Amino acid sequence: MVDLLKDKVAEALKMYREISSKALSGEIEPNPPQNDYSILDLLASERPTFQLVNPEDPVYVSSFRLLRWSEPVDLGQKTFNIVLFTAGRVLGENAVEHGLIKNLDDLVEFALNQRLGIYDIVSADDSSVVINVYESISSSGIPNIGRTVCHFERGFLTAVFSKLYKRRVTVEETHCWGTGYSFDRFEIKISDVSV
Repeated sequence: MVDLLKDKVAEALKMYREISSKALSGEIEPNPPQNDYSILDLLASERPTFQLVNPEDPVYVSSFRLLRWSEPVDLGQKTFNIVLFTAGRVLGENAVEHGLIKNLDDLVEFALNQRLGIYDIVSADDSSVVINVYESISSSGIPNIGRTVCHFERGFLTAVFSKLYKRRVTVEETHCWGTGYSFDRFEIKISDVSV
């Protein structure tokens, strides 16, 4: 099943790279904001590659998103975003510490195997990395709700790059399904400060 998924990902990457390139150049406009949406809109996923390999993928995604969108009233949205960031950070730290992620290729494979999304390294050097994520478990298929929503992934990437580079990093989500795009984009800045 893993080989089938990798074959499908190679095909999908061509299409997704073209779409993201057009969106970044302004050829494709972001989806307009949607003020009236329900939990069902937030649970709906667009992950055709994962679904080809496993038709039950929407159930897997819905389970993750039910937790993500529960946002307990007593915690508040910002506090819950910190909880999601921390959960992603813990996953990233453990993945590196246990040798599951040793480099960028491992990161891409880990994300794919764990069904987090299709990670595409757009650029990478010693001071910055840009990653597009297609078919994200957190956001793929949600309407434009006017904000980025991939706090789990941001925490995950923060930990992975901090551990791999042994330096302080900042991760910003610049594009998201939640802001009208059909992909998520993360810009990772790697400082000179050691950790």
